[in-house]
Amino acid sequence: MAKLVKGTVVPRPIAWISSVGKSGVFNLAPYSYFNVISHNPIMFIISIGKGSNVGKDGDKDTLANIKETGDFVINMVSASLAEQMQISSGVYTREESEFEKSGLTPIESNLVTAPRVKEALINMECKLNRVMELGDFNQVIGELECFHINDEVYMENDKVNYEVYDPIGRMAANYTFVRDLFFPGGE
Repeated sequence: MAKLVKGTVVPRPIAWISSVGKSGVFNLAPYSYFNVISHNPIMFIISIGKGSNVGKDGDKDTLANIKETGDFVINMVSASLAEQMQISSGVYTREESEFEKSGLTPIESNLVTAPRVKEALINMECKLNRVMELGDFNQVIGELECFHINDEVYMENDKVNYEVYDPIGRMAANYTFVRDLFFPGGE
């Protein structure tokens, strides 16, 4: 039944989480069980499956880093970065950086220790609020500390230029463009 749920609750936004642990190795991984859960304060939830990336006991690198430092960055995925996002979803050891594997540039954040993805058009620096275990997943709740948006994506009155942003979403095991906007009852 899980496959049917993943195939019907679509499209899911993708949180491309960058983090760093005490080792100093930058980590980058996409998660499509993600959404905004509060506007005051602005908070997000990301579901991270239990178990290590390489089959050993312990947390996935992303979760281990978030627990160690108490922060992370949500980088939003544009269509132009889809290939790099897919590369970063591979299984790597804790000593390998997905930034290096995918050819992306880590840049310093303003308020958190985790790096931002320079090439991403939108980055959201977050502080960890809590981690809750539910079923086979860890629910990571983070509070927005600092928001970065590329000038070409930002429009007046806090609007987003979707033609430039060109976000993608998750459709079951595949991805989709999020390009066709419409208004019910109108043109």
